[in-house]
Amino acid sequence: MLESGLEGRVCLVTGAGNGIGRATAELLAGEGAQLALCDNQEEALASVEVADALKITADLSTRPEVERVLAATRERFGRLDVLIHCAGIYRVTQLPEVSDAEWELVMDVNLRSSFLLSQGAVELMREHGDGRIVLFGSFAARTGGLRASAPYAASKAGVAGLTKHVAQYAGPLGVRVNCLHPGFTVTPMTSILGEQARAEAVERAPLRRHCGPEEQARMAVVLASDLAAFVHGVTLDVNGGMYMA
Repeated sequence: MLESGLEGRVCLVTGAGNGIGRATAELLAGEGAQLALCDNQEEALASVEVADALKITADLSTRPEVERVLAATRERFGRLDVLIHCAGIYRVTQLPEVSDAEWELVMDVNLRSSFLLSQGAVELMREHGDGRIVLFGSFAARTGGLRASAPYAASKAGVAGLTKHVAQYAGPLGVRVNCLHPGFTVTPMTSILGEQARAEAVERAPLRRHCGPEEQARMAVVLASDLAAFVHGVTLDVNGGMYMA
């Protein structure tokens, strides 16, 4: 029997109201973790049925909000062991139509939040010399994406680079840091894509199917678990073979 080592661990999951974040929260609950769940959609977050979870509605693109979430987690549980940062936004705006405002929004929500959460989480984790951080990039960071906008692809490539930097710094402190690059996954975030884009994603994946959020969540939980105790500073591609390194 494989032991995840997650029972009793304090885990902060962002984007927990829907999609991969919600699936991740449910899996961690099944492993016996103590959960702090964050999302910017209060109603969606409230609907997550996880007993005794701390639920925090926040905009993670700003430092005060990130600090509030981390402080609330520490106040409730006394520590932070795991951060799985699933929250993000997806855009498909064509290059000529991308505005400064859209660029800044996507960068703030996807990349700036990853930096702020990693920065704060490492400081909490170093207090007890152990921690795990899983950030979410994207297939688009590898290829530019099928339909993804320029700021989305750039922000997710930035997350991959950030992962390596934080891993270099945090490894000696006992904190493991990894990144997961999902391929096309059926979630509310990707619902803006039309049928043609969905069909193209299936056609390009050698496994010839879509991915469900729970499949991405399983890999995130593995990266955060004792099963990946010597996995550090890597980017894991979970895309059905659509991109092969």
